[in-house]
Amino acid sequence: MRVLWRILLYLKPYRRTLISGYAALLLSLAAQLAMPRLVELAIDGGIVPRRVEVILAAAGALVLVGLAQALLTFARSYSFQALAENIAYQLRHELYRHLERLSFSYFDKAYTGQLMARATEDVNAIRRFFWVVPRTSVQSLGTLAAVSVMLIVMNWRLAAFSLSVLPLLALATVHFSRRARHLFLQVQQQFGIMTTVLQENLAGARVVRAFAREDAESARFDVELRTLQQRSLTAARWSALYTAFVTTVGAASLILVVWYGGREVLAGHLTIGQLTAFYFLLVLTAQPVRMLGWMVSSTARAIASGQRIFEVLDQSPEISSPPGALDASGIRGAVEFRSVSFTYPESGIASLYDISFTAEPGQRIALFGPTGSGKSTLVALLPRFYDASAGAVLIDGVDVRAYELKSLRQRIGFVAQDTLLFSVTIWENIAFGRPDATQSEIIEAAKVARAHEFITELPRGYDTVVGERGVSLSGGQKQRIAIARTLLMDPRILILDEATSSVDAETEHAIQEALHALLERRTSFIIAHRIRTLQSADLILVLDQGRIVERGTHQELLALGGLYARQYARQVQERTRLHTAAD
Repeated sequence: MRVLWRILLYLKPYRRTLISGYAALLLSLAAQLAMPRLVELAIDGGIVPRRVEVILAAAGALVLVGLAQALLTFARSYSFQALAENIAYQLRHELYRHLERLSFSYFDKAYTGQLMARATEDVNAIRRFFWVVPRTSVQSLGTLAAVSVMLIVMNWRLAAFSLSVLPLLALATVHFSRRARHLFLQVQQQFGIMTTVLQENLAGARVVRAFAREDAESARFDVELRTLQQRSLTAARWSALYTAFVTTVGAASLILVVWYGGREVLAGHLTIGQLTAFYFLLVLTAQPVRMLGWMVSSTARAIASGQRIFEVLDQSPEISSPPGALDASGIRGAVEFRSVSFTYPESGIASLYDISFTAEPGQRIALFGPTGSGKSTLVALLPRFYDASAGAVLIDGVDVRAYELKSLRQRIGFVAQDTLLFSVTIWENIAFGRPDATQSEIIEAAKVARAHEFITELPRGYDTVVGERGVSLSGGQKQRIAIARTLLMDPRILILDEATSSVDAETEHAIQEALHALLERRTSFIIAHRIRTLQSADLILVLDQGRIVERGTHQELLALGGLYARQYARQVQERTRLHTAAD
């Protein structure tokens, strides 16, 4: 009931739509209930005494009531459909905005397919609930109540016979609703699992084909799909069983009316017109009774889906702006790591230990070390993708946790190793961080990133729409567009996390030359495995297993003869070997 009440609170902004829908519904119900009495009038007042004028009047009234009911049905259906669509929009919007605010740590443990299922299938379940239940509950209960009163007034004995099945229906409904909620929750959970497998295979289609794993992945997907099918069929079986039971009980009620009502007519206690009207009125209860199953099923599914959606909405962002947060727009770019340690909250795996260093505005800090040494984690603490577990990260002498989060991230440019482009034009991809940038500013950023030349050679130039995740471009082209996108923001702190890893040596050299002047005006952190990319850095930090094991300039580290010097020697030998092989 707590989840259901929370779902119903989404009706609050749409009270006018709800009221107008109910007004049309009640008027339509009144028109529907009037028809059996008009039939009774036509039979007892017109057909039996052979009065043509009464028959014509009753027929005309039936036509007018039918037209009114059709118009009211349209108004009712549209109102509740609009209500359902508006709430679905609000839910998806709220869910998306909340996901945008959640911290990186949440997505470290969340599955994309499950989140997609919540935003699609679970929201659709709640949309169907608002389309069906608010309307049919009032319509069904109103019809049952009104018809019951009319039947009792017409013939209380016959009404008692025909309505005696209602308590049995109530017990069946309660039992079914308890079982259905559990079944539909299982269906929704399995739909999320199936969507996760599908999303992983679509995103990794190239890898699957490269390793010839199509059959194995198809079998894995089929297992989850078959599980979804079985759970859906189990839920459908229970729903069909309940519907069949309700239909049987409704038929039994009609049989009682024919049997007992026929006897009442023969005994002279009831007219044929009254029996006909009684029958038609009772038929009107058949639809509400059948709708009970649909309502219960829809409500159970909505509660299960609401539970899954609220699990996401109830997640609080672990990283947010503090009260009275400072504006970071005027930072100079002085950075200090003061005894910083970091442990990933979900896995409990420690990544950094007692990291301390300072970087003055405009300095270039290079991070070098083997894979998994903590380089990317270290720079992720600057824009607060994560917060330090111990110690403090300071910018201009202020803990980064004191800054307003959005303004902080706007002043830190980030070019990641895994480049993501959106399925829009190149113009829009470069201007992603600054939608108000002028055309000349975008072109200048592209020139600096050595992207302008290849862009202009494309058939549509900057108007080219890149494929999903930039698949229509090479790795080097994507990274140069990503660099242009970051440079256009003009950040005070620049992070290049393997930003030139997907370009050849010549392109890398061109990009480094282009970036040289820009790097002098901002504090920059450069992560690279190729030492020649790091040689001009003001300070090189060598990390190993989460600790700084060496620090100094390129020449100082070579003279030290440690990890950095050994890796440099290996890379020189490798380049020499490749040049010799090429010759």
